[in-house]
Amino acid sequence: MKRFENKVFVITGSTQGLGRALAFKVLNEGGQVALNGRKEAKKDEVLQQFASFQNRVIYVAADVTKSDEARKLIEATVAHFGRIDVLVNNAGMSAYGKLEDSNPSVIQEVVDSNLTGSLFASHYAIPHIKKTKGSIEFISSLAAIHGLGNYSLYSSVKMAYIGAVQSLKKELHDDGVHVGAIYLGFTKNDTTKRTLNANGELEAVPVRKGLPVASQDESAGVVLNQIYKRKTFVVQSALGKANFLVNRVLPRIIHAVLLNQFRKMTKD
Repeated sequence: MKRFENKVFVITGSTQGLGRALAFKVLNEGGQVALNGRKEAKKDEVLQQFASFQNRVIYVAADVTKSDEARKLIEATVAHFGRIDVLVNNAGMSAYGKLEDSNPSVIQEVVDSNLTGSLFASHYAIPHIKKTKGSIEFISSLAAIHGLGNYSLYSSVKMAYIGAVQSLKKELHDDGVHVGAIYLGFTKNDTTKRTLNANGELEAVPVRKGLPVASQDESAGVVLNQIYKRKTFVVQSALGKANFLVNRVLPRIIHAVLLNQFRKMTKD
């Protein structure tokens, strides 16, 4: 029996990258998926990629940073499939640069695309997920274990997910809803993926030299295993687990290592 047979997933930001990989895996395991991106113009292109699953997939154009559009995503999913079992809060924009150098518009976009959008989507999905005793999953990052220099915005929003999970576990415990977050490791990006610099300009994501990088398929597998086993927190990769454990016991060591890394990155 396939693990997600007839389960309905809403995956935000699923037109590319990890979100798309998650969607393919869910569909291959018998599930149904509401794909999501901001642009209606992408609908035909995205659905063509999932043509072999056309009876079990829909595309909903919605900018989840806006309350009405987050509600539209959830309502369209329920109208089509009749239920929601899992919400994966995957959408979000990354950014790099010192906070003092960052344009306020960049601060707003990173907070909205990651945190605000995830909370809006969760808010509207919760009544439906209560009915199915399903799951809400947040895609966090190793950057949430210990803040990274030049990534203060990204680390901040990814850490906020941890607080959201801890609170929601209490709010939804008696309803039988699973809430989790993954400290996602370094994952291969699409060549088209962009990040914001301090001025708000889109640039290619920096190459992670010297670090183990998981494929999107591998990372998607870890996320879905977590959801299936209903675990609260999962840390991806041996490097991530070591970082997590050392940070809990001796955070000064992690601080020193990351400070040295930051100095090398910003050295003239």
